[in-house]
Amino acid sequence: MKRLLEKLLVSALAFVLGLTLLAAEQERPVAGSDWKVPEIGMEFVWIRAMECWVGKYEVTNGEYRKFKPDHDSRSYEKQSLNGDRQPVVFVSYDDITGYAQWLTAREQKAGRLPEGYCYRLPSRDEWTTFCQCGDGRLFPWGNSLPPTYGNYSGREADGGEWARIGGYKDDFPVSCPVEKSGMNEWGLYGVGGNAWECTVKSEPELSFDAWRGASWGNNYPVSLQSRCRFVCFDPSRYCGFRLILSRG
Repeated sequence: MKRLLEKLLVSALAFVLGLTLLAAEQERPVAGSDWKVPEIGMEFVWIRAMECWVGKYEVTNGEYRKFKPDHDSRSYEKQSLNGDRQPVVFVSYDDITGYAQWLTAREQKAGRLPEGYCYRLPSRDEWTTFCQCGDGRLFPWGNSLPPTYGNYSGREADGGEWARIGGYKDDFPVSCPVEKSGMNEWGLYGVGGNAWECTVKSEPELSFDAWRGASWGNNYPVSLQSRCRFVCFDPSRYCGFRLILSRG
């Protein structure tokens, strides 16, 4: 009986220790597993082909307001762009990099980032990779029109047929909640449409490169292509961002 009790005690301790170790692992991003930033709730998908995490969604108004509580994404023709789960827009390159630096410092202080890792913007090539899902596709969804998913300027848009994608409707006249912006084969939402996304040059040093991916207001085929780059430096109502978590 004594030996049986000792075995049961050892098993119980091992079980508790295992749960403790599992909880500890879940408090930090682990390569091969998806990650959610505590308190903020921002989700990241582990992309094996890139050996890093990519934001599951575009950064939302609610997530950005953890950094700047008074941020206003405004509206378009009385349609709000300001919902907590809509992508943040009306942000400059400096605003965006400031957010990434703030989030990195916050998570380093909490002891949740692996050594040498940081939150940052994707480079031109990185963005193209997760947009094309590794197969070189012409558009984020494939190689032909109309789109099969994504929030673009479809039949729901105002402005006449010239301002719409023929044969397409996504039900959202402006930006939509990020969860409804269309998922690609790598588990990322809104890579095409909803809001233009900021990318950086990787050489000789990080600096603004372009806005990528088109938005809810775009319908011209060339602007919808995976490799299209909008190089205007100034932000507009269409421009937002998503982040990567990787070794800096």
